[in-house]
Parts: sequence; C-alpha cells; structure tokens
Amino acid sequence: MQYWGAQPWSVSKVLHLLLTVIFMLWLIHVFIQSPHETESSLAKKINQQLPDDITLEQHSLPALPLSANTNQERSVSKSETLGKKPIERPLAINKQQVEQVYRQLTDEGLDIQIAWPQKASEQQATLDFMYRCAHMQFAVLKENKVTRVNQLELSDYSEWIRLAQGNLSKKERNWLKAYALEGQAIRLFPSQIDLRLAQHLALSLNGTPLAKLRANYLVINQTFYLSNIWLNNQPVKGNWLLYKSNC
Repeated sequence: MQYWGAQPWSVSKVLHLLLTVIFMLWLIHVFIQSPHETESSLAKKINQQLPDDITLEQHSLPALPLSANTNQERSVSKSETLGKKPIERPLAINKQQVEQVYRQLTDEGLDIQIAWPQKASEQQATLDFMYRCAHMQFAVLKENKVTRVNQLELSDYSEWIRLAQGNLSKKERNWLKAYALEGQAIRLFPSQIDLRLAQHLALSLNGTPLAKLRANYLVINQTFYLSNIWLNNQPVKGNWLLYKSNC
C-alpha cells in the first residue's frame, strides 16, 4: 500500500542542513567580531609605533594674534646667510631693558619675520638640530589651546609662539599623523633662546622701541645664530649667537 505525505529525510540531507546552519552562524560571528578586532589591532599597532618618551600636554592660552603679517617666519635661501662669518659680541647687561624687549616680542603690533632655510634639505637639518639639540617643541594651536608633543621634561618655554609657516619637516608631519593632531602647527622655543635674542635687541636698540625685525636662522657647527639682520629697517652688522650645543 502506498502512503502520500511527508517523506523521511535522508542522512545526507540532514548533514547538509546542519553544515549550512553552522556556516551561517560562523559568518554572523565573523561580521560581528571583525570590526572590533580590526580596530583593536590597529590601535595596538599605533601604540607600538609611538615612542614611550612622548606625551601630549594641553595648555590654555589667551587669544593670540594670527595676522598674516605679524610675528611669522618665512623661508629664504641659506646662501643669503653665509656671506658673513658669525660674530660673537658682548650682550646688554641692563636687565630692565632686556625684560622690556622680551615682553615686546609677543606684542601683536610688531612686524617680525625670521626665515628658516629655503632649501628642503637645509631646512630639515636646521629643524632637526633645533628639536634634537636646542629643545624646541612642536605643538598645535586650536581654539586658544596648545597641545604639545612633549619630548622632554623641559617646561620653560618662551611666550613668543612661532607659527609654522610653509613646509613642515618630515618629523613634524609624522607627529601630526601619528597623534591625529588638528589646528595651527606651532614651534615653541626655550625661553633662554628668546632671552638671548632680547639681549641682542636691547643692545642694538639702546632704548629705541622695537618695531620691525627681519633676519634668518642659521646653524653652523652646532651653534644657532640669527643672521642677515635688519632692525627697524636698518641693517645690523654681524650675526647674533642665540644657542650653542654640544650634542
């Protein structure tokens, strides 16, 4: 006698169904877990690439003048700076004048342009020297807050903030990318360098107010100079020693 209705499943069909279900469950598990695993592994990889001795520090600042013509740095050829041998000269000893000039450096009414070398290789070498030997710090400025890539424990930095105009060095671009930093790139000089600059200025100004400064940065034999100096539209003889390193 023949019966019509559901037919019993074969063993092969049952196994095929079980394998299909297992495969679908595995796919669901992979899609759920893989974004988290990828994100975690990426974070781990980034952390492994970042040096242990660098931290990020945030500091709040008052509003800063960001005028295109005020207190900024431009680039010129290093060949313009090598015409004269660096000359060391006695510095001003009138502390009151030096302190007054030092405070003037942050005045938004000043017209200051100090040039880094124009050639990429020379600019790279100068910036590397400043970071490695002169304790310059790289940071970004956003909404009047400074986020500093703190390579050193040194905290005594000048209040005169240099905007990083033009091309950034390879090291600076790597910092921006590695730490996802946003804002205006800036460079911070140790206060001793700007105090030395203020001494030179006070000596040359001799009581005259500082209004305009044009000069070039120059590194020779592990020594940091200011060269091709024009002060208040008048040329200044010789070069000013700002920092000497033994590194």
